[in-house]
Amino acid sequence: MTEPAATESSTLDSRSSTSRRLVGLVVSARPRQWVKNLACFAGLIFSGRLFDFASLVDSLVAFAGFCLASSSVYLINDVCDREVDAENPKKRSRPIAAGVVPTRWAIVGALAIATAAFGSSLFLPMACRVLLGLYLAMAVAYSIRLKHAVLLDVIIIAIGFVMRVLYGVFAIRVAPTPWIVLCMFFLALFLGFAKRRSELSQVDAEHRRPVLRKYRIDLLDILLAMTATMAITCYSLYTITGRPGNESLVVTVPLVVYGVYRYLMLVVMYDVGDAPDRDLFADRLLIATVGLWVVLCVAIIYFKVNVIHLMPTAPPALPSR
Repeated sequence: MTEPAATESSTLDSRSSTSRRLVGLVVSARPRQWVKNLACFAGLIFSGRLFDFASLVDSLVAFAGFCLASSSVYLINDVCDREVDAENPKKRSRPIAAGVVPTRWAIVGALAIATAAFGSSLFLPMACRVLLGLYLAMAVAYSIRLKHAVLLDVIIIAIGFVMRVLYGVFAIRVAPTPWIVLCMFFLALFLGFAKRRSELSQVDAEHRRPVLRKYRIDLLDILLAMTATMAITCYSLYTITGRPGNESLVVTVPLVVYGVYRYLMLVVMYDVGDAPDRDLFADRLLIATVGLWVVLCVAIIYFKVNVIHLMPTAPPALPSR
């Protein structure tokens, strides 16, 4: 091979390697997980501002910023787990664990994405920047140490979802409703414990993460029942107290009860739950339940449908003689 040809081949190989690394970096950022950040829109929807242009723009900025922040966390997490993932049959193909993306690339990429996330928060209130900083600090601590602490690992994840809700609420400058925040916390705990149960059922003891070895199926079943009950209770209280003058959201409680119980049944009987973002949209009855719940919420919040006032009331009592 002549020297110019060898040089050209080397250049092509270098470009191909760089392309594979960049693609691997994008895959490691897990854009498919951005669906979790839709929680940032909870404040927009339940505050009745969905059709307010300024609030919608602020919510979109908040969503984009949290997507960037969560992607930077995924990169750091994969760097910390690269050796363990390399021995796991399901995770060894991850770009960082497989060596496709060098550790240095992942760290630089995480810092760049986190910086972009903070840049987007400059268009939002100061509270958003503070909350974003707390989220990143907590997530890094989770990746390095806290994910190995039984129970605390799931609690940290649940707090992360609460932060998503609060980030969206602060972005549109409204006060958070305590009951809906608590509902998100317990719902996230429920999904987190369901994920642990599914992993414990599907992964053999040899390839389990250290924290999984500290859980037991019977313990997780109890925690699932408790968190499901608390999530339903908090949502029910929100429907009664969250919108004074129109408590019609209470009619959506049976849908929430059915949806939570349906998912719980799938987790316990069929060992689903290891990928909530996929499992929630894989069951037709769950999809139908969520769809009907959305329709009712929109009708009640935005079209002022007052089901309570449409119900017949008892006739006035006759005056006594």
